[in-house]
Amino acid sequence: MNKHLLPSFIFLLLFSFSSFAQTNKKLALGTVGSVLTDINNQHAKTSSVYALKLQTGDVMDINIENYYNENGNLSMNGKAQESPNSLFILKGNLSSLYGYLVLHDSKTAFEITTSDDLVSIEEIDIAKIYPDVYEKPMTPPVENNSLTRGNPVYSPMAQRQAVHIGKYNNEDVTKLQSRPGSEYVFYLNHSAVMNGTTPKNGRTKEEMFRVWQCTADQYSMFNLNVTTDPAVYAAAKANSVLKTGNIKFVDEDGRSNACVACFGTTAAGTLYRNPGNGDYGYGIGMTCAHEMGHQMGMSHDGGSAQTDPEYFFGLPAVEWCPIMGNYWKGGSWPNQLFTWSKGEYNTATQKQDDLKIMNVNENVPYMVDDIPTTKAIKFSNTGGISPLDNWGQIAQNTDADAFTFEVGPGGGTINLKIDPIEYLRQLDVAAKIVNSQGTAVSSSNLAKHRSAEFKNVALTAGSYSLVIQGGSELTPQTGFSNYSSLGYYAMEGTLTGAVTATGEILSGASISIFPNPSNGDFTFNGLKGENTIEVYDFVGKLIYEEKTSQTSIGVNLKEERQGIYVYKIINAATKEISAGKLIVQ
Repeated sequence: MNKHLLPSFIFLLLFSFSSFAQTNKKLALGTVGSVLTDINNQHAKTSSVYALKLQTGDVMDINIENYYNENGNLSMNGKAQESPNSLFILKGNLSSLYGYLVLHDSKTAFEITTSDDLVSIEEIDIAKIYPDVYEKPMTPPVENNSLTRGNPVYSPMAQRQAVHIGKYNNEDVTKLQSRPGSEYVFYLNHSAVMNGTTPKNGRTKEEMFRVWQCTADQYSMFNLNVTTDPAVYAAAKANSVLKTGNIKFVDEDGRSNACVACFGTTAAGTLYRNPGNGDYGYGIGMTCAHEMGHQMGMSHDGGSAQTDPEYFFGLPAVEWCPIMGNYWKGGSWPNQLFTWSKGEYNTATQKQDDLKIMNVNENVPYMVDDIPTTKAIKFSNTGGISPLDNWGQIAQNTDADAFTFEVGPGGGTINLKIDPIEYLRQLDVAAKIVNSQGTAVSSSNLAKHRSAEFKNVALTAGSYSLVIQGGSELTPQTGFSNYSSLGYYAMEGTLTGAVTATGEILSGASISIFPNPSNGDFTFNGLKGENTIEVYDFVGKLIYEEKTSQTSIGVNLKEERQGIYVYKIINAATKEISAGKLIVQ
């Protein structure tokens, strides 16, 4: 990584800072193209430290700690040498640049913005960049910050449908990854609170797992790898620092904070170890998700009718609160839902679109739709519906997953529950059963319960779809919409009576795969007739396809990354589909 100072550009900025103290007006620095050209020219011939003489007679040295400029995509950050308690960042591309200089000792800040191709700089309120340092602290629900009564409860259906779902199972907490292989990476640097792989201060590996899990839950709609592995972060940063971010855990108590919109640079947020009481994993996990939101570009969601308007307290009637609001207030709600927001509630102090900021401003992609058309419910031989075989993800609020099934001539009765299966969930499940004429014969969206449930629903013979979407409660002004009702779900139950599983082979079929897990070599045995074998990665990309009429065939995935893959075996004659998981170690 090149580490160089850009003297004329920085001089221009600092010359402007001297002027701002007197005029407090916006100053034009030039077009985006001219600023980038100046940066390129100066980078070719300057060192990492530059002594700047200002009109006041003062001298200020700026150390550039990170510099990345590839094909017009820029990321740079550093500190004022004579004021090490400072931060300078600048990032962007050929269309737009954004950045700032924060001088904590003097409590001053200067923001660099782009409008109609013109780059300008002006003095701003320092709280805009560091809201959790310079705004009034968030009020906890009780004085000791205890959250022991309100921890989320794992759904019994949460059984590792994705790597961040379900209870801790002795994973190495220094090697956790939520999206292995993604080039977008956010690094939770908890080395300061760890002795090797063992947590300090009496904390457990399970608690450290839940910190990571809570953070991964809140960002699971994106193809963003939340990781605790420094090697994964280093590799992603070397590829493109603009696709990375990081937060550092600190082994002391204090007020956690992060710089706004510093994702895409090496500037880090700060996560202190408190709360001392209650569940460390849950409390620090929520705080980590909140501070990471600042780094992605979000400010606080406030409430204009409160005595403390900076952080919205949420809506107890529906047990909902924006994660960029006061999540502590809702920490004891039994069915709490913390989500991203766009300020739809009545007393919102701003209308920032959190999901758009992450997806458009920071270019973090959504997950690929895992069920783009339909998927057949997979039944056991007795009509059982298992959460390991029947699950999915609502990744965008336009997403609707349709599971198909058939009821035979004698009719049937369905008993089914659909749960959100992430720990710090955002998904409120809404579901309906639709017949072949497109009529909803039953629907469910349990109030404040986040699940959907069908009890003893009688179904006549015919074809049906179970349609699952993100739910809402009351109105967007008095409750919440499905804007950020996103996440993973699974279902469990039975369908009695004559049942045909449309397009799915019954569990317990004769096909076997050995070895599994393996180093990438798998053998499929027990195939009958002509089949097509397909293998998908966990973002839904088809990585292998082969047609065969053999009863046994080898499948080679040695060139693929370690991780979990999904296979499908489609029989040409019967159209039955067998599906399952392959694990490459």
